[in-house]
Amino acid sequence: MDKERQHIRFDPAVEIVGYFELCNEVTGEFQNREEFIIKNISLGGFNLISNYPPAIENKYKIFINYGNRKHDYQIKVIHSRILRFQDQPDGILKPGIVYSTGCVILDETEPQKDLVLEIIKNDCGYPAPEAPAT
Repeated sequence: MDKERQHIRFDPAVEIVGYFELCNEVTGEFQNREEFIIKNISLGGFNLISNYPPAIENKYKIFINYGNRKHDYQIKVIHSRILRFQDQPDGILKPGIVYSTGCVILDETEPQKDLVLEIIKNDCGYPAPEAPAT
């Protein structure tokens, strides 16, 4: 007898592909103290939203605020574009240009990979189940 699972199976031993959009706000900062919000996350990198325009191809040290600690990562920016112009402050974002920055994680350690998996597990939404075809 087949039963449907009550919870989605999460097996970190299997490589997770793709990226996940965060449904809970996770923040951080660049080494120069410019703050960001993580919009999307994957095992290989992040999509960051901030007022700071990092240079493409440059490497940066970032700190992610999670679990009452700051976790550091070395990243390389692979793309950066203007997302929008913001008239009013919104959380950590100031009025002005807001950038969307894509980056890859360099020299990822096991604790860093475990943190990414924990964020995916605890702070990312799962897609709504599809309605059966009629």
